[in-house]
Amino acid sequence: MTNDDLRQLVRIRHELRRLLPTRPGGEDRDAARQLLARMRDLAAPNAAENARIEPELTRWQARFQLGT
Repeated sequence: MTNDDLRQLVRIRHELRRLLPTRPGGEDRDAARQLLARMRDLAAPNAAENARIEPELTRWQARFQLGT
C-alpha cells in the first residue's frame, strides 16, 4: 500500500468513529456502508492488508448493524 492509501484508511477510521455517537441508522448507516466499501477497496490489492482489516470490517459492520 502507498502512504496515500494508508492515510486514507486512517481518515476512514476517523470518520467511522465520528459517526458512532449518533444512533446507527439512516444517513449514518449509508455513510458507514460507503466508508467500509472504500476501506475494502483500498485493501483489496494487498492480500496481507486485506486479511488484516477483515476482522475490523466485521466489527464495524456489527456496530452499525449492517448486513455482510
